[in-house]
Order: sequence, then C-alpha cells, then structure tokens
Amino acid sequence: MEQVIQLSQSQFETLLQRLSRLEKMVAKLLVKEEEPMEGTDEWWEWSDKKALEEIKKGEYYELKDKKELDDFFNNIIKEKSNKKYDHKIRQNC
Repeated sequence: MEQVIQLSQSQFETLLQRLSRLEKMVAKLLVKEEEPMEGTDEWWEWSDKKALEEIKKGEYYELKDKKELDDFFNNIIKEKSNKKYDHKIRQNC
C-alpha cells in the first residue's frame, strides 16, 4: 500500500527547513547532556556545574547529623525513599 502526498516547492522547502532545525536542536541537546568520561578534568567541571545548578534549584538533600547520614545510606541499600531529607520538604516544615 503506497501513499503519495503532493507538496508545492515552497511547502517542501519549509518542511526541509523545519526538519533541519529539529535536527540541530536534537544535536544540541545530546551534546549538552552528554557526560564526559568520568574522572577527567572535563568531567569534574561538568559535574561541578551540574551540581551548582541543582543546588540553585533547591534539588538536594540535607543531612544534619551522623544519625541522618546513616539512615540516608541505609535507605539507599534497602531501596527506600529518602524524600524526608529533601531540602524543599524540610524547608516547608
């Protein structure tokens, strides 16, 4: 089963321009989100930048003492939530 769609030259050019724009956007996103090789200077810069962005957004955990630190890691081992240590939740309490 074959379908044929007829386009004018201007419609075809518009379609190609949009496709090209989308390809460039996807390429930028892939480069932007691609993690450099771990441990390299480039990776440390990338990691620090990403961490600072998360801190500015308030996306981090707050641990106030050793008991909370132990509980936090035990929750990770047990695959339990650590939401109670989320900065945004603690800020609203």
